[in-house]
This record gives sequence, C-alpha cells and structure tokens, in this order.
Amino acid sequence: MMFSQRYFVLSMTLASAIPLAPLAAQPAMPFGPPSFANFDLNHDGAITEKEFGEARAQRIKERSEQGYQMRGLANAPAFAEFDRNGDGRLDPTEFTNLAAQHRPPR
Repeated sequence: MMFSQRYFVLSMTLASAIPLAPLAAQPAMPFGPPSFANFDLNHDGAITEKEFGEARAQRIKERSEQGYQMRGLANAPAFAEFDRNGDGRLDPTEFTNLAAQHRPPR
C-alpha cells in the first residue's frame, strides 16, 4: 500500500473511532438574550427575585459548560434594577425594557 493510501485508511479509522454521541446529545444554545419566559420559572406571568436568581444561575452554568465566555457577567444588572416599580415582581414590560438596555454591543 502506498503512503497516501495508508494515511487515508489510518485517518478514516481514527475518524470512525471518535464518539459523536456527546456532541449530538448537547442541546443547542438559543441565540440572543434570554426571554421573559426563560426567567418566569413557574409561568405565572411575573418573575420574583428568587426566580430571577435561579434562572440566571442556570443560564450561567449552561453557558459555562458549553464553553461560552462570561464577558460582562460582573456588570449584569441586579433584580432591583429591573424592578422599576419596587413591587418585588417583574412584569414582561419591566424585564424587556431593561434587558434591551443591557444587551452587549456587537
């Protein structure tokens, strides 16, 4: 067998030995910022500070596991910045308005 044929056979053997299942098993990360629904964990139409913290922690964990850089994490707005009316709950308008202001520049 010539060198190029042996190299081809070796490369094909190695390629077939690489497991693809772990790559296929990971869910695709949605592009763009999280939506209100991503944070409204109990689906009651409002986000509490507890839901906000839990959803944010989960999103950070998932993105970190997927290898995303955590740029700007230290500058992420706190729940109180979203809760403009101070009622302890975020409605879709409060969430969307402040989230739009805090999108990272492209």
